[in-house]
Amino acid sequence: MKPTEQSLIVGINPVREALLASKRRCYRLIVEQGKAPPRVQAVIELAKDNRIPIEPLPKSAFQNKFKNQVHQGIAGYFSTVMTLELEGLIETAFQKSSLPTLVILDGIQDPQNLGAIIRSAETLGIQGMILPKHGTASLNETVAKCSSGAIEYLPIAWVTNLARCIEQLKEAGFWVAGVVPDGEVPCYQYKFDTPVALVIGGEGKGIRPLLKKSCDVTLSIPMKGQLESLNAASASAVVFYESLRQKKMQDNG
Repeated sequence: MKPTEQSLIVGINPVREALLASKRRCYRLIVEQGKAPPRVQAVIELAKDNRIPIEPLPKSAFQNKFKNQVHQGIAGYFSTVMTLELEGLIETAFQKSSLPTLVILDGIQDPQNLGAIIRSAETLGIQGMILPKHGTASLNETVAKCSSGAIEYLPIAWVTNLARCIEQLKEAGFWVAGVVPDGEVPCYQYKFDTPVALVIGGEGKGIRPLLKKSCDVTLSIPMKGQLESLNAASASAVVFYESLRQKKMQDNG
């Protein structure tokens, strides 16, 4: 794992989940002076229980300091998100499930989209996420905010080469499925009965042709409407849910 420098987290849920997860150090909380709403007060009490320094700021100073963020009157400085090597991510995935589902993101540059996908992945039973070091949004405060705290729980690995990453996943027993508008198999017809790595492409360009060729199968999301496609975050949520639905049916069967 690779710790790096301090990272800002803003908003009630992201700060609360970072404190509860206890995976990274909190250096200090900054709160808006005045009577704190109950949800903010609960986070302050949690910080006090963990002996974390709390710095109150006058409202005007607080608003000025965090004017570009949706802060809800609270922010914190933490160590940055701890990430895994690919081998560690695969090992962790199999510890969580005998049939894990991972997601590979190819070119997701919008931090709001990335945060939304992380939230869906953690909520819908994905065992881990793989990100290329180049062409992906950094795991910043916008990603943390849009993930609503899910970034504290979803295992994430950075890789240099996605094509080599896919080879390693296949060697580890994963089938690789690309999610594309013209996919060969509707996602609800694909059987999630093996370890699966889902490849999701970025806005506009989708999955790069070389990576698409590396996929064992491509999946589509059948739609009915005037628009031709979903954005990456929405498409991810649909396929993540189908994976979870099938696994829950297998468990209940």
